[in-house]
Amino acid sequence: MAPPVTPIDAGRSYLEWGASTGGIAVSCALAIVLLQFGAGVGLSLGEPLLEDGSASWNVIVAGLWTVVVAAASGSAGGYIAGRMRARHGDAAASEVEFRDGTHGLVVWAGSTLIVAVLMALLAALAAVGAAASPAAPDVMTDSILVRLTQSNAIIMAFAIGAGAALGAGAAWFAAIMGGEHRDNGLSVHTLVPGPFRRKSVR
Repeated sequence: MAPPVTPIDAGRSYLEWGASTGGIAVSCALAIVLLQFGAGVGLSLGEPLLEDGSASWNVIVAGLWTVVVAAASGSAGGYIAGRMRARHGDAAASEVEFRDGTHGLVVWAGSTLIVAVLMALLAALAAVGAAASPAAPDVMTDSILVRLTQSNAIIMAFAIGAGAALGAGAAWFAAIMGGEHRDNGLSVHTLVPGPFRRKSVR
């Protein structure tokens, strides 16, 4: 059975902001929740040195968690946008796939900008708090600590960049999958693991 189609006026954009905005909202909310969860269980940047003076591995864990958060939030938002947008009947299968994937990229772009603004605001508040705090002891100027701090900044910058790229790809492919599920009328219960599916009442 052919998927339902929606007529479209000549000159009208194929980009549906309703579906995209919903995906952006889901992606941002999931990213914030996962980042809060990570901070709560210790998956945050932390101090560059442990109590015994050795280098901390927290930055590696925090970087990996950042990548996971980007991929998960991008996938969730992209799937929502791809599945919720209406398919128009004037395109071949390859064009439908491109339009679905583009909605995923729009979700990724919008959520990335919003999260970046929030992180910049938090960084600004932290800088204000640090400026108002008492002067740090001389040990904070130690060359080893400075090098570790610089290394941690490089690692986190790489993790954020890699997470952004992975999130874009995840949003693209998740949106395409959402579009395929929309066209095939696939039940959402198919995505739920068997033990958690709602059992039919006989």
